[in-house]
Amino acid sequence: MDAGQAQFGYFLDPRARPDGRTVLDVGDAEVAPAAVAEALVVLYRAEPDLDQVTIAVCGRPIGACTRAWFARRSGEPLHRLGEADRAGQPGVSTQFELLRFACTECDRRAVRLTYDDRDLPGCPEHGAMELRA
Repeated sequence: MDAGQAQFGYFLDPRARPDGRTVLDVGDAEVAPAAVAEALVVLYRAEPDLDQVTIAVCGRPIGACTRAWFARRSGEPLHRLGEADRAGQPGVSTQFELLRFACTECDRRAVRLTYDDRDLPGCPEHGAMELRA
């Protein structure tokens, strides 16, 4: 087991195979698991049709986190804000913002917690991805 799997193994569904369609690249294994958990909550709440996220460390996939697995492990209901009895506070989080990248040719996406223009995500089939608003 490598450092990434040791650090973030709690999030990895052992039955899921990473499909690479949506990737959360946490940067390096020094990122706090709590930050990854918060990013997954934000991502799953913002995209109710998203069922799986591939987790990567320094661009290398370490496994997949499914919505059902994460909800069961974290106790988070994973509804969109305002849909459940636990509506969020108004405004935007001041802790971080998810950076979303997408391939211009296919449906592959990547999500990062940090931005480094020297190491941007790329689609394995079509090259560099674009930062989306």
